[in-house]
Amino acid sequence: MPSPAKSKAKSAAPRKTTRPSRVLYLYAVTRMPRRRAPAIASEGIDGRAPVEALRSGKFLCWISRVARDDFADHLTERMQDLDWLAAAGLRHQHVVAEISQKLPALPARFGTVFLSEASLARHIAERSSALDAAFARSTDADEWGVKVFAVQTVRRRQRPAAATGAEYLRQKADLLKPRSGPKLDPEVQAFVAALNKLAVAHAPGGKASAGQPGLIWHGSFLIRRDDRGKLEALLNQYARAWDGVHRIDCSGPWPPYSFVGEHV
Repeated sequence: MPSPAKSKAKSAAPRKTTRPSRVLYLYAVTRMPRRRAPAIASEGIDGRAPVEALRSGKFLCWISRVARDDFADHLTERMQDLDWLAAAGLRHQHVVAEISQKLPALPARFGTVFLSEASLARHIAERSSALDAAFARSTDADEWGVKVFAVQTVRRRQRPAAATGAEYLRQKADLLKPRSGPKLDPEVQAFVAALNKLAVAHAPGGKASAGQPGLIWHGSFLIRRDDRGKLEALLNQYARAWDGVHRIDCSGPWPPYSFVGEHV
């Protein structure tokens, strides 16, 4: 009688899923152009990877394929390195600015990363209607930042010198803390109302600028490019009227960072 087989066929071992070593860093989303997508000369977020246009339905996603270790797994830690953050942030801005000069674009926030083309495609498909609405609002328009400063300020009482390091840090934090002062005077309110009337959309200023000395109001405005002359005329009108009382700072034009919301 033949002996039974000494060994049986082993069941197939479960496949190991290999984690991708590279991820997709997203700069902006544009609509599909009628002609071929323009080339982007700016260097990618990591200083090496090129900027690509990846089609996703009726949109183009502008991406770079970057190291997962730096831009997904340990991005929070990398952002603690201020030198790295400054260089990466500048590259991000340069890419978004170049894309926006060539096509109407919705910029993504710094650090927006997808693990695969499939996950990016799902994200865009789920937001198709919101993206259409954002494009309708921001096409042929730019973002402008406007700040109003008080020129004549009341001199503050001299603070006593800090006795300890902790006291010094508390005093410095208190100086940078935004003041909840009186309501805006009628002239500043009229200025803000005129800006709101001219703009397609407006957004309040962020907390990062709130501690600037003398700052009494700031905001961002989405202005049609055809209305840029009207914006400049309005700024000049109030700058002349407020000479020696208030100072107006205006920055732009920028891509519509403040008016994308959660769409991208």
